[in-house]
Amino acid sequence: MVKISRFGFENPRYLNLLSRRSSIPETVEITVKDVLKNVKEKGDEALHSYMKKFDGVDIDEIGLMVTEDEFEAAKAKVSEEFKDAVKRACDNLFKFHRRQLPTGFTEEYENGAVLERKYTPLNSVAVTVPGDKAPLISTLCMNLVPAVVAGVPNIYILTKPRRDGTIDERLLYVADYLGVKNYYKISGSQGLAAVAYGTETVKKVDAITGPGNNYTQMAKKLLFGEVKIDSIAGPSEIVIIADEKANPTFIAADMMSQAEHGTGFEASTTFCLSERQAEEIRAEINRLAEENSLIDATKKTFDNYGDIFVVQSIDEAVRAANEIAPEHVELLVENGEDVLQKLTNAGAVFVGEYSTEPVGDYFCGTNHILPTCGTARFSSGMSVNEFMRGYSVIRYPENALKENADFITLLAEAEGLRAHALAVKVRCDRS
Repeated sequence: MVKISRFGFENPRYLNLLSRRSSIPETVEITVKDVLKNVKEKGDEALHSYMKKFDGVDIDEIGLMVTEDEFEAAKAKVSEEFKDAVKRACDNLFKFHRRQLPTGFTEEYENGAVLERKYTPLNSVAVTVPGDKAPLISTLCMNLVPAVVAGVPNIYILTKPRRDGTIDERLLYVADYLGVKNYYKISGSQGLAAVAYGTETVKKVDAITGPGNNYTQMAKKLLFGEVKIDSIAGPSEIVIIADEKANPTFIAADMMSQAEHGTGFEASTTFCLSERQAEEIRAEINRLAEENSLIDATKKTFDNYGDIFVVQSIDEAVRAANEIAPEHVELLVENGEDVLQKLTNAGAVFVGEYSTEPVGDYFCGTNHILPTCGTARFSSGMSVNEFMRGYSVIRYPENALKENADFITLLAEAEGLRAHALAVKVRCDRS
């Protein structure tokens, strides 16, 4: 399944990796535009109609919101072991994300001017999380914890309900544990349109975060500007850089962990130093996939974007990784801290053979919502800042304005904005 080749920056397999994108078919965009337009114009009528058409649920029958009884039933249904795992994971997330809270500052000048930078949480956020097939429990935690840390007062969750109107009890438990009770039984582009525009029963929000299928991602793209969005999420990816001492079984398992997402657009890549090592890694992938019944789950991704490249040096592997700018990088090398300093483009970096990527996905406290498809070249992963806004406060006394009036008016008039200059002149009695 996985291809082995000698690395080069013109290697067709490497170029195939660089050209990988999460393209959304044009037909999806046409459909989503129509959905957004109708929900904006017709509100609940369109929302309920689309929930029946696309998700097979009747909001009038199942209810729009999760009830307190449903939250209580979820708490009773999940195991104590699950509750403990959620608590420990969330404790780690809170600890790491509280360190991210931005600090305001004040700068005072000799002329009496005082400039200040302040930060405040967004007023309302909607988090979309899939849940009808595979409940993305960890992703719900990754969205909610930074929003809670930021202090967002109004947090709403959107999940596609099952046909009987229920939502996975583990998702409900996480929401309840984190104190978020505004849980809508809506989803897809129609759900995002409802929270972006507001309807008779759905509250309008300031921002939308969270994963979803092509229709959800296209809705986020088209709604940007009406609301803030976190990103247009693409399929997952990993780059592993390994030296001669790296354990081939560890590498194989980590490559499989990304491949099993299953869309076929994920990328699972290793850079190693010899053909022998590459063959050992591939043999371990084949063995583990067969022994753990993971052939079907990983084959599509490995066929499309599964590669083991043999490089001349670790430095060459780092240069290649920086070009890819992947979501995840694992450094299974003896001098991992030195190599880390040379990496410039990655969503998250895992250093050492026991820092396996699922540690970040589920537990250690960093956020697993990360840039994909090369966007780590210019963007960062989810953080508390996603749920806050900064603004400046200016206190400029009369003497400060008069001291700098000539400079301000000169710059304004250079741009042809005479009224801007006039606003300064009338305060300084200057013609």
